[in-house]
Amino acid sequence: MHRRTLVKLASAAGLAALLSVTTAMAQDILLTLDGNIEGGERGFSDADLQALPQVEFETSTIWTEGTQRFSGPSLSSLLEAAGAGEGEGDLTLMAINDYIVEMPRDVVEASAPIIATRIDGEPFSRRDKGPLWLVFPYDSDARFRAESVYAYSVWQLVGITID
Repeated sequence: MHRRTLVKLASAAGLAALLSVTTAMAQDILLTLDGNIEGGERGFSDADLQALPQVEFETSTIWTEGTQRFSGPSLSSLLEAAGAGEGEGDLTLMAINDYIVEMPRDVVEASAPIIATRIDGEPFSRRDKGPLWLVFPYDSDARFRAESVYAYSVWQLVGITID
C-alpha cells in the first residue's frame, strides 16, 4: 500500500474511534439541565442520578395498572446538585417526544416529585415511559391528583430548563 493510503486509513480509523467514544458519551447522558444554573448546562447520567439521595414510594398512576414502587432522586436534590437549588423561576420540562410543560418552582418539595429511574427496583425503557419519569406520590395526598400535577408528570424526560 502507498503511504498516502495508509495515512487515510489511519485517519479514518481514528475518526471512527473518536465518533464511537463521543456517541457512547452522549448516550450516557439521560437528562440535561440548563438555564439559570451554576456553570451552565449540566448533563446527568444514570450513575449521576443514582449517586444522589434516593426517594422511594409506592403509588398507582392514571397511566399504569396497579401500584408500583418508584425510586430515584427528588427533583429538589437534582436541582441542588446542579447549582439551581432554591429559586423562584419556573421549570420547563421536556420529553423526548417534544412534550413541554412549564411547572412553577413552588410545586417542588423536598421529597416530591422524584425523577424515577427505577420501577419496582428495575430500570425501565422508553417503551415503558422511561428511562426517566417525573413522578409524584399520587396516592399519598389528594393534592397530587390534580390535573396540573398530572400534566407535570413527564415521562421520557430528557431536559429541564430553569428560568
